[in-house]
Order: sequence, then C-alpha cells, then structure tokens
Amino acid sequence: MGLHGEAVELLRDALTWWTLPAAAWVDVEVVVGRLESSGDVAVELGHLELAGPMRISTWYGDQPVVPMPEELRERVNELIHTLTLDTEDADGAG
Repeated sequence: MGLHGEAVELLRDALTWWTLPAAAWVDVEVVVGRLESSGDVAVELGHLELAGPMRISTWYGDQPVVPMPEELRERVNELIHTLTLDTEDADGAG
C-alpha cells in the first residue's frame, strides 16, 4: 500500500471512529486543507496521524469528545475519493 492508500485508510478511520474534543478537530481540518491544496501526502500523513485521538488524549484532559463535524466529513469524503482515484491512476499507469 502506497502513501495514498495509507492516507485513505487513516481518513476512513477518522470518519468511522475518531472522536476528539471540538478544538482538536481544527487541527484535523488544517491537515485536510493542506492535503487538498498541496497533495503532498508524504508530509501530511504524519501530521494527520499526530492530530488523531491517540496523540491528543493527554493534551485535552477531560474535555468532552465529539464526532467529526459534518462540513469536515464532507471534505474528508471528497479527499478520500480524490486520493483513491490518484491511487487507481498510478496503479493503471504501471
């Protein structure tokens, strides 16, 4: 699985089971924006992993966690679709 595949898997995990404090979703939104605009999956994959629930559990203490905001869900779904197409194009080119 290439970097695009890893990013798609991580984004699907975020859609499926990530719950974060509301303020932490802002960090995820920033990374998604950078992935949308630059497409540099190699750099942004690490940032996305760091924004995930395992890394922030000690930063925010007992703040209530919430699922991904709807607007961000739509953007992540579109990004997954784009990255999946990129992966399929790369597989078909070889």
